[in-house]
Amino acid sequence: MAVKEFLERALNLDGAIDAKVAELAHLRELSMKIGTSNLEERVTHSAPKEAPFAKWVERIVDKEKEINTEIDKLVDVKLEISDFIDGIDNPQWQSLLRHRYVLCKSWPDVAVEMDKGLSTVFRIHKTILENLEKIFQNEIK
Repeated sequence: MAVKEFLERALNLDGAIDAKVAELAHLRELSMKIGTSNLEERVTHSAPKEAPFAKWVERIVDKEKEINTEIDKLVDVKLEISDFIDGIDNPQWQSLLRHRYVLCKSWPDVAVEMDKGLSTVFRIHKTILENLEKIFQNEIK
């Protein structure tokens, strides 16, 4: 695994969690829709069916568990990345990497935080990755 792939794991997990949260919101929205009622009188001798909203509650609970599991993984990955960043001697490099890969900020936000232009941030980032690749490969072994 390259250093960039190692660092991007938190960004990828964060994006996956956001997608699952959107799915959860959609499930909740669907659970609130009122189903059509059947006004015809029926006589049945079977056991009563489960409430119509029960299937939605079960799906919502399952999705919430899935999201919580992913959040736990994200926290672990961010701690691992943060520990790696702590081992870097350059405070500017630490700041850039932490804002981007631990705090999951966009590149324009990283540039604002560092009070630098976007192209300067990209140039610094490229230098960081080139220098850290050798160190990273030695640490992983």
